[in-house]
Amino acid sequence: MATTYRTKESRFWFARYTIAGKRVSRSTKKESRRDAKRIAADFESEARKAELAKNDPEVPKMIGRTVQQAALELQQGTLTVQRAEELIRQMQQAARPEDPGVNFKRYSGVWLDSKEADCALQTWRSYRDAIRASCAILGAKAEQPLRNITVADMEGVKRELSKTRRGKTVNYYVSTVRRIFQSAVVDDLIVKNPAQPITAAPTGDSRKREAFTADEVRRLLAAAPTPEWYGLILLAATTGLRCGDLRNLTADNIVGTVLQIQTSKGRKKSGDILNIPLRPEALEWLEGRTGDLFPAVKATKDGTVPTVFTRVMRDAMVPNRIVLAAGAQPVIATRSFHSLRHTFTSFLANSDVPEDVRQKLTGHRDKAVHARYSHHDEALVRAIAALPKL
Repeated sequence: MATTYRTKESRFWFARYTIAGKRVSRSTKKESRRDAKRIAADFESEARKAELAKNDPEVPKMIGRTVQQAALELQQGTLTVQRAEELIRQMQQAARPEDPGVNFKRYSGVWLDSKEADCALQTWRSYRDAIRASCAILGAKAEQPLRNITVADMEGVKRELSKTRRGKTVNYYVSTVRRIFQSAVVDDLIVKNPAQPITAAPTGDSRKREAFTADEVRRLLAAAPTPEWYGLILLAATTGLRCGDLRNLTADNIVGTVLQIQTSKGRKKSGDILNIPLRPEALEWLEGRTGDLFPAVKATKDGTVPTVFTRVMRDAMVPNRIVLAAGAQPVIATRSFHSLRHTFTSFLANSDVPEDVRQKLTGHRDKAVHARYSHHDEALVRAIAALPKL
C-alpha cells in the first residue's frame, strides 16, 4: 500500500511503497496531498506490474481470468458482494503471495502518520489513543487483514469501550476508527466499512465541568508544590489558557503587561492570536523570568499535569467531585486542571463582563468573528481588572 509523506525541507509530497522487500521513496512533484495519493498509487501499481511480469508472466493472465469470471457472473446476475470479495482476495493473493493483506494495526499507523502534519497536536493524540484502545480490544484480529474485521467486531469494540469510558469518548473513538476504515475503502483495500453501521453510544453519562471559587483557587495556590506550579495555576485562573498553551509559554509571550499567544486549539495547528491583559499578581510572578516560563512542566510526559494537580487539590482540601443537585439521580460535576479555564470564564461572567468580551479573551471563535471585536481592547483591560484578587 502506497503512502504519502512530506518533509520540512520540501513543499512536495513524496510517495513511499515496498516492492520485492525494498522500500521505495519518490517525489510526486505535487503540493496537494489528494493528487499525491493518486500518483503514489500509480507509482506502486506500475512498479508491481513490472515486478510481476519479471518474476511470473502467468500472474497477469491469472488476474485477467479472474476479472473475466467476475464479469461473467455479473452478467448472469449471480455476483454477490461476498463472491466479489472472494474474487478480490484471489487477485490480491496472486499479486502478493507473500503478503497476507494489510492489517488494521499497520494501516491505522500509516493513517495516523499522515494526519500529523494536518491537525492540532491534541487532535493527533486523540486519534492515537483511539487506535491504541481499538487495537487492544481487537487483540489478534488487529494484525489480521483489514477485510477480516466485521461489523460484529466493531460492535464488540464499542461495547468494551463503553465499560470504561464516557459516551462522548466512545463515540469519538468509534468515529476515528470509522474514518480509518473509510480511508481503506477509498484506497481499495476493502469493499465496505465495518464501522459504518455502528450507532452512537448514549452521552447522558458525560460529566459536567464546574468552576472553582475564588477561595478555592487561593487554597490551590497555597498548596502549589513549587513556584513553577504556583505560576501555572495562577496564569490558568487569570488568563483562561489551556494547559497545552500554558506549558509552552516563554518570556517572549509577555509584551508589556499583556500576554500574547497564538493558541494551539482548533482544526489547524495554530488558532487565534490572543492578547490577554495580565493581573498585577501575575505580573509580579513573571518579573525577572526568562526563557521557558514552565520548563519543568514542559519536560513532563502526557498525563503528569492532571496527576500532580489532583494531589494539589487533595492537599488544598478542594474536592474534585461536587454534587450540583441532590435527589434520586444526583447531578455530579468533576473538577480538574481544565476547570481553571471554566473558573476564569465564571469570574468574568460574575463581574458582568459582556459575553463578546469574554469570548475574545478565551478565544472561542474563528478569526472572522475575532476581527469584529477589535474595538474591545480597553474593555479587555477593564474585564481583567474585574477579576477577584488571588
